[in-house]
Amino acid sequence: MGTDRPLIVITNDDGVMSKGIDALIKYIRPLGEILVMAPDSPRSGASGSLTVQIPIHYQLLHKEIDLAVYKCSGTPVDCVKLAVDEVCTRRPDLIVAGINHGDNSSTNVFNSGTMGAVIEGCLEGIHSIAFSLCSHDPNADFELLSSYVCSITSWVIKEGL
Repeated sequence: MGTDRPLIVITNDDGVMSKGIDALIKYIRPLGEILVMAPDSPRSGASGSLTVQIPIHYQLLHKEIDLAVYKCSGTPVDCVKLAVDEVCTRRPDLIVAGINHGDNSSTNVFNSGTMGAVIEGCLEGIHSIAFSLCSHDPNADFELLSSYVCSITSWVIKEGL
């Protein structure tokens, strides 16, 4: 990492091994450098919570040109804080959370760890967006979102929010 391409931090609340995060990486990888920092297991409903009673650990799982994938023992908000304050070699241009397996609209926004990560990014002054697929089917087709994810993410990188 270290090019002049936009630096995009990806996280979620479904965990680093989720189908949705794999789809998100695939769809936005052409748009910039990607640093994934996601929980090591699902943290749905974590909202804006922080881990304060136990140490947080993170581990590099995979690295290649313009992509680094880390897992973290903390919440989605912990992941954003850790990525921004400790792991990124420069300030991220964008934080993208998701693709959430399930709806993140209406009152669900208040409980969602995915949305908690986006709110944390905004509090850090970083443009932040999230994507959700309104399905809990384990075999859900995330390809339905590919054009939306690409166009919205590209627009936010170019225009901001």
